[in-house]
Amino acid sequence: MRNSRERLSRVLGYRPITISRGGKRAVWSALISIPMGLTATTISDSTVVPDGFRYVFAPGTMLAFRLLKPENSHRGVGALGDAIAAYTSMMSWAFFLNAIFYGLLIFCTITAISASKSVTR
Repeated sequence: MRNSRERLSRVLGYRPITISRGGKRAVWSALISIPMGLTATTISDSTVVPDGFRYVFAPGTMLAFRLLKPENSHRGVGALGDAIAAYTSMMSWAFFLNAIFYGLLIFCTITAISASKSVTR
């Protein structure tokens, strides 16, 4: 079976897919940023956590609350639905912004570490 694959790759010009180092760093930082974004959003949603800690570790949450201003359009029972929809929208944006923040932070950190390793060698 190995010989048939080697012959087929020679005939078709097949080359294995290669990913650059920067591409690997981007994929890893994107994968790691998802749980970190969830953790940061969870921390920022807790009332026990001090505000300074929230601003440092979950900047996306604070940015989402500053940028999105919900407007209530109902009174009575409809106001509860508006509040839930506004909260859901804000927390979705908060998670998205936190994941982007941590993805960029992780990518820059890994890039700086790999650059320093290549300079010291």
